Amino acid sequence: MTAARRIVIDTDPGLGEPGSDIDDGLAIALALRSPELTVEALTVVNGNVDVDTGVDVARRLTRRLGHPDLPVLRGADRPLLRDMAPLRALFDDVVGDRPAVPTAADDRLGPTSDLTAAAYLVERAAACPGGITVVAIGPLTNLALALRLDPGFAQNVAEIVMMAGSATGYAQNITVVGDFNAYVDPEALAMVLASGARLRMVGIDQTSRVRLTRDDAAALSRGDSFGRWAGECALAWIDFLARAFPLREEHRDACFLHDPLVVAAVLDPSLCTWADAHVATDTTSELARGLVVADRGLALAPPPGPPNASVAVDTDVPGFGHLFLDRLTGTPAGD
Repeated sequence: MTAARRIVIDTDPGLGEPGSDIDDGLAIALALRSPELTVEALTVVNGNVDVDTGVDVARRLTRRLGHPDLPVLRGADRPLLRDMAPLRALFDDVVGDRPAVPTAADDRLGPTSDLTAAAYLVERAAACPGGITVVAIGPLTNLALALRLDPGFAQNVAEIVMMAGSATGYAQNITVVGDFNAYVDPEALAMVLASGARLRMVGIDQTSRVRLTRDDAAALSRGDSFGRWAGECALAWIDFLARAFPLREEHRDACFLHDPLVVAAVLDPSLCTWADAHVATDTTSELARGLVVADRGLALAPPPGPPNASVAVDTDVPGFGHLFLDRLTGTPAGD
């Protein structure tokens, strides 16, 4: 029997906080409900929510999922170089008015250790060279800080599988060219891309193809207590998106499952088609900030550098949907 793959999920989870995207939490649930994976810890980064809210969400999620002792480490509370306030304002402009966050600061659960996320990543990878895969589904700030602490982190980690960029077109997410994770901290992403670590990138061009519909949310709600709660959260998020983006057909009856696809690609790499590419991100231009270019050598001109990542260029959408619903409901899709 093949040993379970050991992973650390670097995340900015919002599942359970009204007005926050639910996909990180569903990705964590998928990982914890997949026997092929052993989740060593959750490291939390500023992004979809502020880092302290993310830690609280992660702690409450692990309790709901029956893993109350899973380590949850607090990471970066801001990007490497930029002030987060203008980025939050841009995010709010894109998403629109969101419900107030109900959890008061005094009621938030804290991390399970005083160790920072970056220090934990460095120590864990050094203790198990080649044994830990990092699944990065938020901005890459924690990983960049780990590289600052120890450049050897890039060689010690088995692989970094990240949700960032777009390999087959423009992102058209937080800006026309930048997806949220890349736009929040492109300097951190650039450090990771240049680190020499083994990298796989699942971009928003692929993750936008996988969705959770109202029918899927109803299927979740017919499951266990976590499924019922997650189904309610999913329906609330779909309702919010439908109000926030009334002219966008894709948000009328479904939400994207960006981060669960990244976890699924670790579970079963054959769900995606992969191509080697030289990947770089723009950190200098305000107009193109966070633009990720994945050059697969298809242009007439020589590529700007050797391949530094394997990028997803196609996805088995039905295969992912069956896997996701199977693991989160305990019932194969279609049953």
